[in-house]
Amino acid sequence: MRSRWRKLAVVAVLGAAGGGINAWLCLARLPVPVHDDPDFNWLVVPGGAVHGAIMAIVPLTAALTLAGWRVGYQVLVAPVVGWIAGYVSWILLHHWVFDKGWSASLVWPLQIDGWLGVAWAPFPYFGAVSAIAYVSLTAGGLGRSRARTAALMTFAGVLGSFW
Repeated sequence: MRSRWRKLAVVAVLGAAGGGINAWLCLARLPVPVHDDPDFNWLVVPGGAVHGAIMAIVPLTAALTLAGWRVGYQVLVAPVVGWIAGYVSWILLHHWVFDKGWSASLVWPLQIDGWLGVAWAPFPYFGAVSAIAYVSLTAGGLGRSRARTAALMTFAGVLGSFW
């Protein structure tokens, strides 16, 4: 059990490092400014670190929790994993970076018009990245080689950088 918590902590730290670096690059406008060229304040960096940690830990925790399920059933859960990761990880950025109040930040998907908007909202905010990471873990990475798992998780993270 101790080993499992250690592994989760390592994944969270690596996700936080990736998120923090990505946020610093956005703040520095490197290599190019973010779409619509918003002016970020320095809180984007710690917010990005928390965001990255959540984006990494949610799919891994879900994959470990559902490891006993058949792979087909595990894959069906991917949209739920992506929605939760995208929703939870965006709350802090919504508050700190875009200067929204806590009440607005906690219900940010509900500010999208219609139920389809609410259902879709977290996916462009990197929920899709967590869903891809989760599917990668369940369909071929978890329990196999560490190098393969790391490569699949890195692939999902790189896809998020292109968004």
